[in-house]
Amino acid sequence: MKLSTIVLLLVTGWPVFGVAETVTLEQAVQHTMRENFGLRSAAQAIQTAQAQTQVAESARDPQIALRYSMLASDNPLDAFAERLNTRSVRLQDFEPDRLNNPEISTLFRGGVVLNYPVYTGGRTRAEIDRAEGNTELARMNYERTRQRVAFNTIRAYYAAQAAERGVRIAQDAEAAAKRHARTTRRLVREDRTVKSDQLTAEVNLSAFKGQTIRVMTHAKLAYNGLKVAMGMVQQSAVSVLPMEMGPLPADRRGVEALEQFSLSARFDLKALQAAAVAARAAVRAAEAGLKPSVDLLADASLYEDHPLVNEYSWRVFGVVRKDLYTGGRTRAEVAAARSYVETIDFQIESLRQAVLRQVRDAYDSIHESRGRLEIAQGNVAKARRNVALIEERYGQGRTLLIDLLGAEQRLVEARNEELDARLSLSTSVAALHLADGSLNPDDVSALQGGVL
Repeated sequence: MKLSTIVLLLVTGWPVFGVAETVTLEQAVQHTMRENFGLRSAAQAIQTAQAQTQVAESARDPQIALRYSMLASDNPLDAFAERLNTRSVRLQDFEPDRLNNPEISTLFRGGVVLNYPVYTGGRTRAEIDRAEGNTELARMNYERTRQRVAFNTIRAYYAAQAAERGVRIAQDAEAAAKRHARTTRRLVREDRTVKSDQLTAEVNLSAFKGQTIRVMTHAKLAYNGLKVAMGMVQQSAVSVLPMEMGPLPADRRGVEALEQFSLSARFDLKALQAAAVAARAAVRAAEAGLKPSVDLLADASLYEDHPLVNEYSWRVFGVVRKDLYTGGRTRAEVAAARSYVETIDFQIESLRQAVLRQVRDAYDSIHESRGRLEIAQGNVAKARRNVALIEERYGQGRTLLIDLLGAEQRLVEARNEELDARLSLSTSVAALHLADGSLNPDDVSALQGGVL
């Protein structure tokens, strides 16, 4: 574990349950892919949609059912039917009095029923297409969720790296303030500066101590955010690799090419397109209600007046059905389905515009951060030289303390600006990959390689 991490844990009271595990960005993302509940939910939605597709496909197959029933009745028709079905009709059963006033009859019936949909007006095919569209929708939502979850972890990882570097900057500033306080006390003893300079140096040291505590707390919060993103319990200890301060990302594609690529690569856009396919299939399914349907039915039955049925009979028949009036329900269903198609089409166009803006915003943010970083890097180098020169002169009693403290403060500001620009640049690169749909949770090396 790095020294800054140990100091952070001790100063902020972060409970230590063992040595913090140092994870790479790749390991952090892969841990997230295993543990994120939102991702699990999206994966479960695929299974649900696949099961619904199987339900829709089953409507093409014949339906076979076993049936067993018992009927007790003194209805004349039921009583005579019981005699017919059990093949037990006698001559006396035709007597008017027995026909009009039968005894209670009991009929047990068992059998097998077959129903085969010959023609459904296109409803079955439409329902299958809708289910397949919803399955594709679930798949695309899952892939986009993976990208979003990965991006959240990447952003949190970068934030933790920046927080650790911020701690080092604060600790360096505090160490410099201690050094300046010691120098001031020496100069006071040598009667080469006034007592007020010593007090100023001590106040400056206290201010930087307070700044260190604040930055360490910020680092704790950053690590908490990373653990939340990774799906880790808060009591666990984790550490990140130092922030890379390597070359700036290479701009290999212009923004127009990135925009066009995003329109074909974004999974959420593909998800809406799949939803449009499902919605149009729903229109066809609703329109099937305006067409006739044809079913072939067959059943084989056993009848008896006691539970052990043994009289066998069968029948085969076809049914043609055409709804003439449904109170306007079918046409309303068609209108609702068509309206939903238009809703999805509007959402697709809205998302297309949002995608283009997200790509351009991320692209512009990268170029802004790059410019800031180049300036900040130059300022840090200049500020370091300035501090070294003024500190040497102050140690010789040849300049004022206020000049040294001012130079030190400008160095801290320059280093923090460099850190902020570096964090913004790294995050913006990841945001661009998320925006154009090229973020691959299984391989985040492109982010670290600085490829746009």
